[in-house]
Amino acid sequence: MNVRSIFPALYMAPEDSPPRSRNATLYLMRSLFYMGIRNPPQRFFVIYILWSLTVNIFSTFYQPIGFAIGLYTNLKDLDPGAFISSLEVATAALSCSVKVLILWINVKCLDSAAEFLDELDKRVIQPSEKRMIHRTVMQSNRTILLFMSVYMGFVMATFVKSVWNVHPGFQVTYPLLDWQAGGWRVWVQLIAENLSMLFAALQNACADCYPINFVLPLRAHVNFLAERLRRLSGMTNESSTPEQRYQELKNCILDHKAILRCSDALSPIISGTIFIQFLLVGLIVGFTMINIVLFANFSSGLASLLFLFDILLETTPFCILCNYLIDDCSKLSDALFESEWMDNDKRYRQTVVFFLHNLQQPITFTAMGIFTISLSTNINVTKFGFSVFTLVKQMNLLERLSNNGNEIQYD
Repeated sequence: MNVRSIFPALYMAPEDSPPRSRNATLYLMRSLFYMGIRNPPQRFFVIYILWSLTVNIFSTFYQPIGFAIGLYTNLKDLDPGAFISSLEVATAALSCSVKVLILWINVKCLDSAAEFLDELDKRVIQPSEKRMIHRTVMQSNRTILLFMSVYMGFVMATFVKSVWNVHPGFQVTYPLLDWQAGGWRVWVQLIAENLSMLFAALQNACADCYPINFVLPLRAHVNFLAERLRRLSGMTNESSTPEQRYQELKNCILDHKAILRCSDALSPIISGTIFIQFLLVGLIVGFTMINIVLFANFSSGLASLLFLFDILLETTPFCILCNYLIDDCSKLSDALFESEWMDNDKRYRQTVVFFLHNLQQPITFTAMGIFTISLSTNINVTKFGFSVFTLVKQMNLLERLSNNGNEIQYD
């Protein structure tokens, strides 16, 4: 079986193929379609609506409720380690559902951003720029498949453990299905949980990876713009006319406007989903650290480590990418300032001054206008998880919980 024929976007496109930045979101958009949050196709309108209702009712809407009911009804039967494991996964499930709803409401923002990328592609002429677009498309699609593999890996690891122990790993409560009665009900519970969590992993991967899929090609176009600004100095030294130089400057300004419009289209949806992640990642990291350090055995500890890696994967790569984007934007003003613009006419110089003022404002994303999305913010949020662990340990809450659990089991 040829993997390249099945997943062509995971590999570099031929150099003579036209650059298409929107292909960086190819597998993301397909996954959003399978999630049932895209416009239904005319040919399969009814089938797609039924599919969307089925998967989203059971996964997006009911799953957090099922976790909460299962956690409440089985509270007396859970040891502290199992309780914390259920609590951290239930919190992550709630976070996933909220992010999917935000993504669903603002999915048209992604279409708008893709159109602006198409507009920017019209200026990609140089062979080096085409190769960069092809490389970005490859890296972007590999990234979302990596996210899916890691997230689904945690689900499958938990499923294997559940099958080995013949005990549900997530303990989601489903109506009319009492798995504690034993027999075939346990296996139905295991299969239902696994399928539901696999789909939730797909949802979570898309909700966490879509900013990377869009900002990667956006960053490539920022670098292209910086190179075009540097080439303006070469036009000054060559036999180009003032009108040609001014027209090229205007084209660079239009490129910058398209980049800003693309980032503005992404800002509302990024703001909402990253805010939810920042809000809950500290708590989830704290719960996971408590479980790993104090309660987990080898198998559950391995699963918790994988879960911790998944949680950190939600925010860290995109926060690093935002830092890179800010650095790239700072190079734009430097490139324009060093383009020997003082040797041109008054109209050219005045336009450069205004353009320089706009270039000195880097592209930044914020979480609901409260947090600037950057690596430093991500580190501070992660530190909060260790603070939760320290607070719980100093208050001896775990010992009290363990003692209460023993009393319940004794009674």
